[in-house]
Amino acid sequence: MTLISKVGYEPKKKANLIAPLKIKPSDISIVIPVRDNQKGIDLFLSNFFNTHIPKIYPKEIIIVDNNSKKPIVIHKQFQINGLEIILLKCSKIGPAAARNLGLSCSKGDWILFTDSDCIPCESWITGYINSMNGSIGYAGNVKAWGSNFLSKYYQTQEILVPLKIIDREKNISPEYLITANTLIWKPAIEKIGGFNEDINIAAGEDIDLGWRLLELGNLSYAFNSIVYHNFDDGILGFVERFSRYGKGNKIISKMYNIDLIPQIFNANQPSFINQFLSKLQYMCLLWGYITH
Repeated sequence: MTLISKVGYEPKKKANLIAPLKIKPSDISIVIPVRDNQKGIDLFLSNFFNTHIPKIYPKEIIIVDNNSKKPIVIHKQFQINGLEIILLKCSKIGPAAARNLGLSCSKGDWILFTDSDCIPCESWITGYINSMNGSIGYAGNVKAWGSNFLSKYYQTQEILVPLKIIDREKNISPEYLITANTLIWKPAIEKIGGFNEDINIAAGEDIDLGWRLLELGNLSYAFNSIVYHNFDDGILGFVERFSRYGKGNKIISKMYNIDLIPQIFNANQPSFINQFLSKLQYMCLLWGYITH
């Protein structure tokens, strides 16, 4: 999910939860919703085991198959002693429902959410462990996997990195969370009832979650926790993605009674192709927003 400009919405504090300052990898449960992306799950697991040694294994990896046409499987080469990989099936449509099912079955004190088209690097888990400061949620870093012109655009625009809030003391924090890479304290996400399953598309559900978490405690960045996002769906995927994000913006605008209509913007790194893509992104966002 992506927004074009700072929203200015400030959730009202109802509590001030302070999460533990120290955690171990074994305190973490990874939850990944997936639909029709066996290739992505295979790539994720292959890179996970290539970049992570047993001492930084999480408690478990929970993969939630959300109505794939061909059921997702966990191949034998990934069934490694010392790390449990759990495969669940969620019949209710939407990543929010799939993540909630994974959350309900998790054993860890912290839930690390990512997506089936993301690829972890060696600092994914340790980047969070080294960023603990009492916050109840952390926004990790998401970079593009690949070097084509679309991947470069996604990367320079920081499409999957939450917008920044800078307070009077110059402290920087995320305005919301993006579930491509986010770590959340389980007691906090359970207290707010998890993801809103009424949002049944992959857009807006993570912004809503982040704002509800901000009512209970603080959110922080963990920039050294990195996953790569595989944007291999070409220009048609680009159009579909930002049209869907526009729909998500409209859903959130109605829920919170705020104006999130997309605004024209410039590319962060100006070039002919980036300026073209920024205009296309804006039009797709606007189309999704006004037609939802």
